[in-house]
Amino acid sequence: MTIECIGSSFTYRWPGGEVRLEPGKPIELPDERARRLLAKAVGRVRVVPPLIQPGDSIRWTRGDGSVQHAPVDFLHVDEGGIAWAFVTVWSGWCAVNCRLVSKVIE
Repeated sequence: MTIECIGSSFTYRWPGGEVRLEPGKPIELPDERARRLLAKAVGRVRVVPPLIQPGDSIRWTRGDGSVQHAPVDFLHVDEGGIAWAFVTVWSGWCAVNCRLVSKVIE
């Protein structure tokens, strides 16, 4: 689940980990950990809805300059905080960095 701090920054600590929350810098937490934080810090954090949802059709420009479009099968955020949209193209899958999505087709 993606969450973000509202108001002043703070550090959320739990046994085995910690994370620094700052306004305008959404972070991905495991769902259970995010639910606990939301319950403990009511009014200090919020859930950030993804801009792209599974089932949306997206368009992006490939490295060779060609434009591709496809429906999103699922989304993933890696350890570095980069969001990836996985789409089915031709007879396989493709991972698209969500920063490269130029348009969500309505």
